Amino acid sequence: MSRKLLSLVTDEDGTYIAVHLDLAGTDFLIKELQAIRDQLEKNECPHTHLFSDVMGSNELTTTKLSGQEEEVNQVHHVKIYGWNQEWKQKHNLG
Repeated sequence: MSRKLLSLVTDEDGTYIAVHLDLAGTDFLIKELQAIRDQLEKNECPHTHLFSDVMGSNELTTTKLSGQEEEVNQVHHVKIYGWNQEWKQKHNLG
């Protein structure tokens, strides 16, 4: 079985992000987001981390399209926060 594809790459200054994923990567990301959603429904404020093998884990892959000049920086750590209404307001997150 092949390894899942879930790779994030930014441009030089981080204003653009490309997400590359296959079916297994999509399923993995949906599972992570569903877990956060489930906790938010309980009015909790969860978070999760996704790391590449460079950071000692394998949630993220380290691949990018060749020849895409705008895709420069490989993302090795993603932190996803879930905020309930109370904490969203406390942190002025809109």
